[in-house]
Amino acid sequence: MPKYLLLSLIILTSTFLTAYNETYFKDLKPVENYGYSSEKFSPRNNDRSDNVPDSILVFLVEFSDVAFDTIPDYPDFLAHDKAYFHRLMFHLSAYWSDASHGNYKIIDGADSLYEIHDEIFTLPNTMSYYGEESEKGDMIERKVEMITDLLNLADDAVDFRDYDSFILFHAGTGQEAHNSVPGLIQSTFLSRKSFQAALDPDNDDFQGILTNDGTFFNEITIFPESENLPETEEGDPVYGLLGVLAQGFGYQLGLPSLFDNVTSNGLSFGIGSFGVMGYGVWNAAGYVPPLPCAWSRYFRGWEDINLVEITSAQELLELSYPHSEDNTAKLYKVNISDKEYFLIENRQQNPDNSYFVNANNDTLVTFTFNTIEDQEVYGPGHPYAGEPKFMFMENTYEGCEWDFYLPGYGDGDQPENDGSGILIWHIDENIIDANFTANFDENSVNGNAAHKGVDLEEADGIQHLDSVNEFSLGSRNDSYREGNNTYFGKMYPQPGVLSLPTSESYYGGSEIEIYEISSSNTLMTFSVRFGWYLDSNYSGENPYNAAVINFDSEEDLEIFYPMPDGSIYLWKNYNLQEEFPIYLDSLAAYYAYDKYSQTFVIPTLHTDPDFAKVCFLNNEYQLYLNLFDLHWLSNPVVNSNELSQYRTFLPLRETLGSNSLIKIYDPSHAEIDIIYFEDELIASNLMLKNDILYTITLNSASQYQFNITNLDDLQTNSSPIPNLGNNKLIEASIMADLNRDNLDELIITTADTLIYVFDQSGTLQSGFPVKIPLVSYSLPAIEDIDGNGYLDIIIGGLNSFAIIDKNGNVSQPHTGIESPDSLYSAPGVIALDIDNDGEIELVGNMSKNRFTVWENINNNTYEMKRGYPVSFGDFSANYPIPVNTDSGNGIIFYAANNGTIYKLELENELPENYWLAEYGDLQRTACYNGGLPENIYETNKIFIKDQTYIYPNPLSVIFNNSIFDGSSREQTLTLKIMTGIDVLVKVRIFDIAGNLVMKDEKYCEAYLDNGIFINADKLASGIYFADLSAGAKVLKLKFAIEK
Repeated sequence: MPKYLLLSLIILTSTFLTAYNETYFKDLKPVENYGYSSEKFSPRNNDRSDNVPDSILVFLVEFSDVAFDTIPDYPDFLAHDKAYFHRLMFHLSAYWSDASHGNYKIIDGADSLYEIHDEIFTLPNTMSYYGEESEKGDMIERKVEMITDLLNLADDAVDFRDYDSFILFHAGTGQEAHNSVPGLIQSTFLSRKSFQAALDPDNDDFQGILTNDGTFFNEITIFPESENLPETEEGDPVYGLLGVLAQGFGYQLGLPSLFDNVTSNGLSFGIGSFGVMGYGVWNAAGYVPPLPCAWSRYFRGWEDINLVEITSAQELLELSYPHSEDNTAKLYKVNISDKEYFLIENRQQNPDNSYFVNANNDTLVTFTFNTIEDQEVYGPGHPYAGEPKFMFMENTYEGCEWDFYLPGYGDGDQPENDGSGILIWHIDENIIDANFTANFDENSVNGNAAHKGVDLEEADGIQHLDSVNEFSLGSRNDSYREGNNTYFGKMYPQPGVLSLPTSESYYGGSEIEIYEISSSNTLMTFSVRFGWYLDSNYSGENPYNAAVINFDSEEDLEIFYPMPDGSIYLWKNYNLQEEFPIYLDSLAAYYAYDKYSQTFVIPTLHTDPDFAKVCFLNNEYQLYLNLFDLHWLSNPVVNSNELSQYRTFLPLRETLGSNSLIKIYDPSHAEIDIIYFEDELIASNLMLKNDILYTITLNSASQYQFNITNLDDLQTNSSPIPNLGNNKLIEASIMADLNRDNLDELIITTADTLIYVFDQSGTLQSGFPVKIPLVSYSLPAIEDIDGNGYLDIIIGGLNSFAIIDKNGNVSQPHTGIESPDSLYSAPGVIALDIDNDGEIELVGNMSKNRFTVWENINNNTYEMKRGYPVSFGDFSANYPIPVNTDSGNGIIFYAANNGTIYKLELENELPENYWLAEYGDLQRTACYNGGLPENIYETNKIFIKDQTYIYPNPLSVIFNNSIFDGSSREQTLTLKIMTGIDVLVKVRIFDIAGNLVMKDEKYCEAYLDNGIFINADKLASGIYFADLSAGAKVLKLKFAIEK
């Protein structure tokens, strides 16, 4: 049948229906869904199969005071009888058939998935009773009572086992189009949670209302017969029901709300008018809803055959609009990470480029639908005189231009208002998974205005949809096209050129660029760039880090990256080297690297489960040694002493029995000795420093022993570690001189999130053990963080970190980064002066694929450094890898899951550091080898004045809390004290009149941050003086309080 063209869709009325008018559109609401928070979290069902309604029962319901309007009158001139409701279902079927590319049809030829119940039920109460509102809005109890009353009437006549979906059309007008009119009922999708909230709110196991046939009724969508009031006259706003009907049934298809339905954390317009599950329900005043947005169609699986996933740079990709009939891609997915990505679609408002020149010589674009024989047309005097007029009972929407009334032509019918082009959607499945469940117990995907699950990247850079400060549901400038915006990516793609919006991840920066976007057309093109990365053929998690080393004795460094399955990759100048990858057996533990012979020592499993295996790999050969009747207990260690014959150490256990041993190899990889532990198992990684080998073993009595072996004579001295407890699982052990006594302490982290420090006799040090204040934590690192000459212990977490000093004092950021991910162990944090400014930062890989940099802004109060975090494409379970290049600038490599390596280029060279890899170095010695750090505060004075002060100063309404070592206290000042000797400091505080208002004392250990909290609740506004006395020395400080 030929197509004819029409701009304004009129339902059997001569009134000209223009786009929505803002003055009354503000009162329009989407279909309500009652999503109540629940302490029981139900994981989202990710099954996108054909789990959609295939047996729908439609109820028609009247009230004691309101019946269906069966008299054809203004504005639709239709009798609201069963034929009318059948036609509504016909148009609903056309919408979802087109939206799903024909995958879902309520009506398919002679077959139908729905039926309308023969009887019209009259409920016992008035319409206003069921629609009554409380001060907080709709009363869910009245809506559920409405359904309960219906079931009481229908239960004997209906076998509910025959249906999987229910729709109710009630007499009267929908409140969503007339928010200020009392006594109406808001169109609503009631889920199981809705019935629970009304009938049994404390019972999360509530299944619904039990029917006579033994099924639980727990889901229905409620619609009115019309969106127009009975008293509507010509000139009043007129609304169609199809948009509301399409959105309400969208819930029953499993699609979540994409408008903002949570008021507690800011308000936004969600996806605006760009999709039916948002405010698009009211496009063309509800007569022509738009297609579901790209994510809704992707989520249902309707675009699977049209989807192309982009993983590498591509130029001039072709993108067709959703209903083109060619095989060109209609949706692109560009991944930021496995849970966060961009969806790119081409939405065309007038794909056939049709227009009409009327009697006034005005050129108007025209909406297209299929016409029929004897099609009615508009009469003389109408702006579209002679053009086809849509007939509700005769015409079909199928194949029409559903997107015609998107922002653009939705604002006016002149050709220059075209808003067609590429839409870029920012999707965060972390938010979607946390805020939507398939049974709609949770349904607030876009409930957080600051962090939506489905967000449109508005091409004009003005985030109208992300707030309600200015009323806007989108504009013609929100699509990307030549003449509007042709670039999406970096904030400054060129020096001095600002570009908004940006492709940043919600969790940090992003290197993705979408550029060279073509002019708007049914077939558009664009190009994609990603940040630099290396990719292997491996897929899966990888707990083993890469290494940047010299493998072939030439000037250029190589990147070595082993995969858990034993495949080994080596890149030089970022090119994969010949003969790589090589394939070993699966890795058994961390590898080690002999920098003198440029040889990797790689522990692997064996095809025989009773054996182990080790590979010595360098540029000249691969040497494989079978370790018969032995299993790996930890990673190999390489001696940093080039002159020692005792070069490589392998910790193993006998397959049978409870004996363990350390095999020792010389530089030529010949076995030259064994350290044997009878009836003892090596219980942790080995530690090696200055030709002293440290080992922790667990004996047959389940007691830990600390073993010190001198490599000069291989004599071992052992001492018990009684305070460690029995059978406590050790995560890692390292050695470092924490207290500057020229003897390293033994530092142990255990699986019960404790950290212990012992001296070499096995004596537990004062202040330990310490509870690690992190959910997931990494291998520890060592560095002097604050420059006081004492080494600190650094423990990385998934969204934060902890620093533990020699006395067991813990400091950490007051606030961690957003959205920690508890699925992984933490990768790790190291100390590094990343900008080479003389101040140490904490750098580490954290959750959501983020590389983070933290700086100490005050008293071990750490905040994220500007420009960070940076997000990469995969999660890294490893330390960051800092490297200096020949050009004099530093690079941070980020070795991630799925065999990928990303990099971050710095503008400066990186200074030397001593703990840069798991277990300290690539030799895995697990010992700090940097010597005693310099004390930048060293003095012969008692008080170190520039490190002794009161803050905040002044304490005011704005600055009214103090943060010390990451702990925040409101209405509090902190007196921070640093002394040059161990000394008792007495503190007295006076007001300006000389009255003593407070006194305290603190034993201060030299060069450590010592804090005294001053509670300001009982102190009035004014000037105060603090006298600090230590022996004969007095220091006076002045501070103010402004209340």
